[in-house]
Amino acid sequence: MNTRKHAGTLELRGERLCLDFTNTVGWHASDHPQEWLLSYADLLAWSRHAGIVTASQNEQLLQEARSRPALAEEVLRRAITLREACYRIFSCVVQDCSPKVEDLSILQNAYAQAMVHAQVVPIGERFTFNWPGDEQALDFPLWPIAHSATELLLSEELHRVKACPGDGCGWLFVDKSRNQSRRWCNGQDCGNRVRVRQHYQRQRTSRKS
Repeated sequence: MNTRKHAGTLELRGERLCLDFTNTVGWHASDHPQEWLLSYADLLAWSRHAGIVTASQNEQLLQEARSRPALAEEVLRRAITLREACYRIFSCVVQDCSPKVEDLSILQNAYAQAMVHAQVVPIGERFTFNWPGDEQALDFPLWPIAHSATELLLSEELHRVKACPGDGCGWLFVDKSRNQSRRWCNGQDCGNRVRVRQHYQRQRTSRKS
């Protein structure tokens, strides 16, 4: 069994698709971030994991990417550009500062492209946007991501966006807890590391005193 961590196994802790996408970089707030989207295949693996594409769409898009490698590389570049713009925008939201016009423009352009392909579909008693799978459109995975980011910016949940304070982590998430008490991307990961370090520091301080 292959348990190696890769783009298709990353934790989805953001509570919104767009934030899960910004979290495809490990230690995003550090001087040594870990990139998980190293190829178009990685982008598809994550998209499959996040529920954007089906297994059959994944295979068909992979075949299309193999026949058009230059375009696949361009889509990957656009994906990373969109991801980093979203990361900076929502980081500004967390820090209560104004996002750069350039970043908002990147998102706006991606959203405009996405809405060209969107369809309005009924869900129960309401309606929503949906993107029919286009196995020849290599940028198909970017459409729902751009919509998710724009929707979050305009939603009442925007004030619930937080950044994990773990050293260098910087993962973003929507705090859906009732009293807005969530602090970590993962309490068993970043939370435990900080608690262990604080415990060690307290022990050192007590030994010195």
